[in-house]
Amino acid sequence: MKDSFLLGGLMDIIIFSYGPLSFLYLKNLFEEKYFPGWKDYLHYVPLAIFLCYFFFRLLLPRQFENSIFYANLGYVYFFLELMAIVQNAIYITIGYKMVNDYEKRFVKELSFLPQVKYIKIFLAVISVIILLWFYGFVSKFVDGLQFSTVFTYNFVWVLISFLTFLFAYFSFFDSDILSIPEKQAKYEQGYFSDDFYIDLNEKLEKVMNSEKPFLNPKLTLNELARQMGKKQRDLSRVINEYHNKNFYEFVNTYRIQKFKELVQLEENKNYTILFLAYESGFNSKATFNSAFKKITELTPREYINKIAS
Repeated sequence: MKDSFLLGGLMDIIIFSYGPLSFLYLKNLFEEKYFPGWKDYLHYVPLAIFLCYFFFRLLLPRQFENSIFYANLGYVYFFLELMAIVQNAIYITIGYKMVNDYEKRFVKELSFLPQVKYIKIFLAVISVIILLWFYGFVSKFVDGLQFSTVFTYNFVWVLISFLTFLFAYFSFFDSDILSIPEKQAKYEQGYFSDDFYIDLNEKLEKVMNSEKPFLNPKLTLNELARQMGKKQRDLSRVINEYHNKNFYEFVNTYRIQKFKELVQLEENKNYTILFLAYESGFNSKATFNSAFKKITELTPREYINKIAS
């Protein structure tokens, strides 16, 4: 009996640790120079509550049998499992928000969308599993629901652990699964005359038209600044004020113009739209279609049909 409780308790420790550890992992992945502070340890309060119960029952069995917990063991199990479900659901929601905030923040500095779709897919799958777990939990108390013996927390966490292992395994061997770009350097604010920015804008347009850095699908604002021998904040200000765009939109404008040029060449008639999109500097079909529709108000196919008619 004691061995059975010990094994189950060790699994429960994983259940209460999974959410906070996932949160801290994403914070470290997405935020520059992130170091855990004392507030981060508050995320482990549910784990601490469970550990108090776990060690009390494990190390002091006689006192436990005479305690209020033993007399109300059903309520204890109910509370712990419900707390675990709620905790993990909250952290999945926080994870989604962190990924979305990351994507919005980096359109100012990247010419491509960071490859976080696999993280989103993983979070979506875990969300479905948590919902099934909640359904199994509720079915134990509601007549007519027959799946409680299937979607128990033991089955759920074997499945989550297996999927997490697969995600980590493939991430290790395929860098594109977690294609998080290098964090960009930051510069102190300074003052320059309008003539400085006018000249910088002219140089920027010259570089974009002659050297075509936008053909690099992984181009970043920091990289373009280094290429021009300028500071990132100055280029960002020029793009924002002179072109009324963020860096992502600015670079994609040139890529779409390049696509328009390629699609009208006779020697490119046999190539697919996606091939020409890649040749123009885009790194995915979804990014290309979205950017093209936003800038031209047409889909790529509609544009081709229009120029062909």
